[in-house]
Amino acid sequence: MSKKSCWPETIKNATERIISQMSEEEKRTLRGTKKEELAKFNFGMGVYIRNKFGLVDGNDALMKACALTQQGEIYNIFYGDDPESAAGVIIEAVWKELKRAA
Repeated sequence: MSKKSCWPETIKNATERIISQMSEEEKRTLRGTKKEELAKFNFGMGVYIRNKFGLVDGNDALMKACALTQQGEIYNIFYGDDPESAAGVIIEAVWKELKRAA
């Protein structure tokens, strides 16, 4: 099985995979974080997402899904080449899902 075939192609798939791998303590920590403080997860969780989900290796489907969450066509063009920002979209999606499930 190729590495690419293991990559999630949607934000929902990425979010489900991340949440399934999180401990209860990690879930509580993320859930208890304010939205404006989510950037503190960019190094640990963000690096994991960028590397494991192929954001730096050609997972165009997930990069496009993340870009399409942003407003403005011009922004989307540049955003589609920014794995760090795409990981931020996924971190926020995980955060929202954990808040919703609480």
